Parts: sequence; C-alpha cells; structure tokens
Amino acid sequence: MKKIIISLIVIIAALVLINYGASKWYERFDLTKDQRYTLSPVATQLAESVESTMLIDVFLDGELPPEFRKLQSETQQLLEEYAAINKNIKFNFVNPTEDESIEAVEQITMRLAQYGIKPAMATIMEGGKSTKVVVFPWAIMVYNGKTTAVPLLKTVARATMEERVNSSIQELEYQFADGMSKVINEKSKTIAVLRDSGELSDLQIRDFIKTLQQYYRVAPFGIEFVKDNDSVTPVDVLNQLKKFDLIIEPKPTVAFSETKNYIIDQYIMNGGKMLLAADPIIFENDSLANPQSIGYGMPRDLNLDNLLFKYGLRLNNGIVKDERAGGLALATGQGRNTQYEAFDWPYYPISKSDSDNPITKNLEVVKFEYTGTIDTLKNNIKKTVLLSTSPDTQIKILPAAISLSELDQPIDPLATKVGEKPLAVLAEGSFTSAYKNRIKPFEITKTVDNGKESAIVLIADGDVMKNQIDAGKAQELGYDIRTGVLYGNKEFLMNTVNYLLDDTGLIQLRSKNITVPFLNLKKSYDERTKWQLINVLLPLVAVAIFGLVFNYMRRKKYSF
Repeated sequence: MKKIIISLIVIIAALVLINYGASKWYERFDLTKDQRYTLSPVATQLAESVESTMLIDVFLDGELPPEFRKLQSETQQLLEEYAAINKNIKFNFVNPTEDESIEAVEQITMRLAQYGIKPAMATIMEGGKSTKVVVFPWAIMVYNGKTTAVPLLKTVARATMEERVNSSIQELEYQFADGMSKVINEKSKTIAVLRDSGELSDLQIRDFIKTLQQYYRVAPFGIEFVKDNDSVTPVDVLNQLKKFDLIIEPKPTVAFSETKNYIIDQYIMNGGKMLLAADPIIFENDSLANPQSIGYGMPRDLNLDNLLFKYGLRLNNGIVKDERAGGLALATGQGRNTQYEAFDWPYYPISKSDSDNPITKNLEVVKFEYTGTIDTLKNNIKKTVLLSTSPDTQIKILPAAISLSELDQPIDPLATKVGEKPLAVLAEGSFTSAYKNRIKPFEITKTVDNGKESAIVLIADGDVMKNQIDAGKAQELGYDIRTGVLYGNKEFLMNTVNYLLDDTGLIQLRSKNITVPFLNLKKSYDERTKWQLINVLLPLVAVAIFGLVFNYMRRKKYSF
C-alpha cells in the first residue's frame, strides 16, 4: 500500500512539473512534409517587431463551402503561429453578414468596399442540392492607427474554386506578412516615375502607382523639361535623379533626346535601378475601328538602341502573333441584344513562367498587347528571361496589316514559327556606360564609365502597366472589364519593383509550395452509405472479434 501511495505522489508531482513547464515554455512542432506551419524568417521577423496590440479580423465564419472551410482552417493555423511568436497579435473569425437582412448586407458590403474588400460567390452542396452564398474571403489588420485589408482568395484565370483556394493557401503567409509590412514599416525607398516622353497618362497607371505608394515614396519626374528651363542644367537634373532608388518609364511614345539618354546612363552607372516598359510598336485597338476592321502596325523609334545595346539588350519591333493568347471582347448582336463575347486574339500574348526566379514563381499569366520582343547580347552582364512567348509564335515584320478577320484564322501550322521569344528580361551587374569613348551631350565633372552594381528590367510592351478605365475610373491593373479575367500584371510589376529595390524578403514567401488535399464531394455523396456502414459496423465487428478471441484464450488458459 505504501508503494502505491509513493508511486501516486510521484506521478502527481511529475504531472504538476510538466504542466508548469508547459505554461512557461511553449513550443510547437511542425511535422508536415511541406513545413506549411513553419514561418519563414521574414514573417517571423515581422511578427517579432509588433510592439503593441495588432488586431486581425478574419471574415471566414459561419456556414461555408468545403473549399472555404479549408481556407478557414489553414488561415487559423497560420495565425496561431503568428500569435505564438508574439502575444500582441490577436485574431478572431467573424461573419460580417450573420443574422442580417438583405438591406443590412448591402450596407455592410458597401462599408467593406471602402477598404477594397469585395465579396465572392460560392456554392454549398448539401444532399445533392446547391445553394449560392456570399463569402468575404478577407481579413482586416489594425495596428498603431493603420488599417489594411488582407486578401485571402486569389483570382485565378479559368480556374475552379478548388484550384483558387489551393493557390490562395500557398500565399497565405505572404499575404499576412505583406499586410504586416504595410502597417509596421515606414516608407524608405524612393521611386521616380518619368513623365516627359509621352508616357501613359496618370489615370492609365493609377492603380499601379496607388499600389506602389503603399510601400514606397513615389514622385513624378521630368528629364526632358530641362530643354525648356534655362535655370536648370542637365547636371542639376542628374543630381536630383540620383536621390531616387528606382526610375520607372511607363510606355514612352516620344524619342529620347541624347541628353535624357546620358542622364539615365549616368544614373545607372551610379547604381540607380530602372524598370523600362518600352513599346516599339505603334498600334492601338481603335486602329481597327473602320469598315474594313484593318489597321497597320508601324515601328516606333524611341532612340534607345545605342543605350540598350551597350547594356546587352536589344528591343525588336516585329509584332508578336501567338497561339497562347488572351481574350479580345467584341460586341455581338444589335440594339438591346448587344453582348460582349471574348475571342482569343493572337496579338494579346499571355505569358507564364515556370522558373524558380522570385519575380515570376507562382505568378499568374501576364497579358501583353501588340508587343515586340527582346534580344539578349553577350557581354559581362547577367541576363534572366522573366517572361517569354509560347513555342507557337510568329513574328510579323513591320509595317504589318492587322485585321479582325484573323480571329477566325488559326495560325498556319506550316508557317515559320520562331519559338519562345523574350518579352521581359532582367539585366544585372556592373554596366559599362553607353557613352564611354563617345562625345557627351553635356559635361559632367565626374563621368562614370564603369558603373556600380545595378539592375534593369526591360519589358517589350508598355501596356503591361496600363489599367483599363470604366466610367472615368481606373480599374485594377490586369483586370479585363469585358472578359472578367484578372491577369497577373500587377503582381509581376510589384515583384519586379520589390526585387530591384532589394526588397526580396516578401517575394521569397511566394516560392513556398503547399499541397492541399480536397474531398471529392460527388464521390463522397455517392459512396456515403458505404462509408457510414464501414464507420459504424467495422468498430463493432472488431470489438466482437476481440471479445471472442479474448474469451477463447481465457478459457484455454484456465481450463483443467
């Protein structure tokens, strides 16, 4: 009896010590194969930097379809990891439309829209019947007076809801880390958007600029204006430009002067970065607005050849015609019966990279319009093709006729195909000045011929940066109003800017691959009786067999 009491005391003492230790030292173990519940160093660092209460409301509660329940579960697991790192991070799941009337739901939807939150329609399958429900796959993050919306569901072109959720789960850590970055970090890097060579209008690049301003300080900048201002010298302009970490050139349409080229050249020689979306082709959709529905693509001379050639790049003005294409919406019918129907338009090539480059990994397709191509030339600069055409590509030499009748004419299989051609290229390294051993447009006290480490991204289409406009309002970059497809243009450009500004931590989170298993709803419904019987009867049968065997062994052991 004494031994039993001692053993009991030891067990109780051990349990008390274990519970005390567990309350003081908390540890979680991620035993999943893909380490989905292990936060990256970037996300961990952001979580640790939260110094006061951060509130996160997740709008995924109530009755949800299976796909969204999976998204809810994964979101909760992730937020528990964040909260385990820092107790200042608080989260809860709410249903914004619970027990609300239709009018109240509409008001809630309008209030959430102020934060950019849009509802999604989902289907609940029950008993072989489907019901449409409104879901808000978003979270709102509040910290130190700052508020930001965190999207939890990606828009993936031509994908099922299951595929969208799977893709979204892979980016959950990125989305929450991105939200934390917005409300925690102060803007430090600066970007100059060039506005002096007939670039896209402010309204046409509004969504891109608005998104950039969430992370960086952005300002318009004019180089060519020096020609009209006697009080400002090119050297003054160059010195001002050097204060920016990155320059963005959104679809110039007027040829660069040698002064502008030299200022850009010396900016790059001093370590400045550049994102250049140059359109070497003159053609817009309104060129097809004639009785014949025929327009002519013409070459555009931007006076960039010498500058780019020295950097190991060449912009070609042959127009791409690709079988892998985005949709062109055309009006069909007459009067009140007019509808828009999307047709694959070979002059709208779409591109998706399968590489592991942080700029393009896990990126949705990017849409180009009437684009040229890029050649890479051998020199000491490292070149990386970010996006390219499909193997089934033809190049039409300019000037070239472009007709809507080509919608009904598939690319001739016997025609010469040039294979994959670069559409966007990253060049990085120590560039050599394009004006080395050449006459300079103006004198600089300290001309740099062999530059510091720098990087340039060249895109062969300026329309990649252009958002569509509806009723005078800029739409989300990459969103096609007529077809309803959201392309990955904004994500590509933001990744590019992040990379050029050495802000690569968040980009790396996109490379995290997570495999998400889903239940086959049709199969589970068809076979539910079988599995119900198995789950109910199998344990009973197992217990009965165990009882029979146990009794048999017991009788055998104690029989005389």
